[in-house]
Amino acid sequence: MKLTTLALLTATTFCSGSLWAGQDVFEARTDAMGGAGVAAGDRLAAGFVNPALLALADRQQDDVSLLLPALGADGADKNDMVDEFDTLQDNYDMLDGAIAQQNPDNIIRYRDLLLNNLQALQGDSAYASVGLGVAVVLPSNSRISAAVIAKTYLDAFVLADVSAADLQLLNNLDPLNPPSLDDLSSTGRVFAGAVSDFGVALSTRMSVGDMPLTIGVTPKLQRLDTFNYAVSANNFDVNDFNSDDYRNNDTGVNLDVGVALQPTEGLTLGLSGRNLVKQELASVVLADCPCQQLTYQVKPMVTAGLAYQWQGLTLTTDVDLTENNKFVELDGPKYWRMGGELQATDWLALRLGYRHDVNDVTTDIYSVGTGIVVGNFFRLDLTGMMGSDNAVGGALQTSFHF
Repeated sequence: MKLTTLALLTATTFCSGSLWAGQDVFEARTDAMGGAGVAAGDRLAAGFVNPALLALADRQQDDVSLLLPALGADGADKNDMVDEFDTLQDNYDMLDGAIAQQNPDNIIRYRDLLLNNLQALQGDSAYASVGLGVAVVLPSNSRISAAVIAKTYLDAFVLADVSAADLQLLNNLDPLNPPSLDDLSSTGRVFAGAVSDFGVALSTRMSVGDMPLTIGVTPKLQRLDTFNYAVSANNFDVNDFNSDDYRNNDTGVNLDVGVALQPTEGLTLGLSGRNLVKQELASVVLADCPCQQLTYQVKPMVTAGLAYQWQGLTLTTDVDLTENNKFVELDGPKYWRMGGELQATDWLALRLGYRHDVNDVTTDIYSVGTGIVVGNFFRLDLTGMMGSDNAVGGALQTSFHF
């Protein structure tokens, strides 16, 4: 898969500390509304964003709902860096062949092309996030509402580390007396972290005065994976980053909690705390690679949300109260999200959203989506996302209701 980025990352900022990071889960309806789901999420999204939503009276149903699957990805490759690596490898092979054939004209040609490749790669980066989710929501009852959820989410970024020695070697290469071509000392790197959860979301109802109040918890088994891949630029293959040689992993337990309050008809206030047990996992160490090790983390994330529903219109907003830095050494965003949904007909919903990082680490993201209901059995949700720096993304999910 081609990895892509939402922000330009140079070697300097990589070593010193800022990095774009996306959300923690893809769910198409929520993503279409800018990622705001702590108060507006439906029963399919509740186990991912706020388990308390499961027990709200207006979210309950007496059927089984199966979300299978929720798929999403976002990212950008502002300077087509990954394609540039492919071109570099072709030119490297052609230069190596020209040296073997002692062809001065082709040596000059492919030397210049290879030099241009390396110069174009200086300071470039690419980023992608990819997610998969599954949920089974059980029929509601008056005491406990429950859902079984599983999800996995990957953050990955690619970095080009161009060596001054390579630039000097190519600039000084004599086409009439060329040296044999060794592997470049310039490298391509992939740093990535993934978190996988399997849990059971539970929620119950009570009241504060006349106001319905729900609380929810999601105990879960959690696995972390880190990836640290670095090879010579002429041997770089982004698809090799998840080899066992570059992977580290660990398994533990974690907990999500949430509350939801409906002070008046149509108005929902939500508060969620995800990953209350902090987990960290360092990447493997690679020999002779500067800035080679990062520590991936999941840490407590607290988000407040508000949603208002009137007839077929829903308006919602979420605010992160904590910073979401996925790597210990790097800065992370705090998102303000907003969006809306119009239930245009019984079978068609239209959605818009916007996501802004108040820390100014990442680009703004705009989203649009739709939900289509077929009978009482099947629902399809689609979302598209875009932003500056060629940022693009999308989410798709299908759900079945029995």
